[in-house]
Amino acid sequence: MMSSSSLAAPLNKTRTADVKPIRLQLDPMRLHEPARSKLSTVETQRIMVVFDDLVQKMELIEMLPVIVSHADLFKNIIDTETMNEIYRHEELKQAYETNSSIRTISNIIEKLPQLENYTRRFDKSLSYNANEKIAYHYYIQQSIRNVLRRLLQHNRFDAVKHILKNNNLLPPPKDLMRVLKMLRDSAMERFLTTPLEEREKVDQMKNLSIRLSSNEAVIAKLEKELNDAVAERDAEVSQTLVIFFFLNFFFVIESSHLLRIQYH
Repeated sequence: MMSSSSLAAPLNKTRTADVKPIRLQLDPMRLHEPARSKLSTVETQRIMVVFDDLVQKMELIEMLPVIVSHADLFKNIIDTETMNEIYRHEELKQAYETNSSIRTISNIIEKLPQLENYTRRFDKSLSYNANEKIAYHYYIQQSIRNVLRRLLQHNRFDAVKHILKNNNLLPPPKDLMRVLKMLRDSAMERFLTTPLEEREKVDQMKNLSIRLSSNEAVIAKLEKELNDAVAERDAEVSQTLVIFFFLNFFFVIESSHLLRIQYH
């Protein structure tokens, strides 16, 4: 009677023989599409979360002026206190853009969530205008942080964007936003691409480059042959026309000569 181990041996051998090494072959038409669809490490997930948060915050900042000018559209999704914060931020930004004195917006500054009055830290070595500009930067930074915190805390981003889109009010993306989204997509693709895919992608690109160079050489050769054939044809046509011209000329002379003989 055969033991279980002796029975398992041929079976394992057969299974081992059936197993073939799997080589990832990228489809040339999908060269830039990674095989994985989800991030595999916590670190890459955190990096992409930072990217997504940054893109979301920058989009919200671009939406704020539209929210202020069309406040009625958002009265059901943005609470009164958050809307007041948005109004104050826009007033603060407008005061900065019009070079208004910081004293004229003291009522706004008093309601900001900063922990200190920045004007008390004015640098005596700088001019008053320079100090005011620095203070403006500080207050605007605090203000926008507060607005974004309130909007994101209440998960209002998607709702606001949906309303703006439905009313054709979405602001056009700026160059910085387009570059940031491209960087985000590039990072996502890089994180999803395995080392094997990366090597195959490089090999594919090299092969495509070689084929492109070869095709360019073939095209150049064919163009030269075509140009030579066209030139040869033009020369033959030109020669034929010259021969036809002389034959016609001689025919006219001969006809004229025969007519003269006939009349004489």
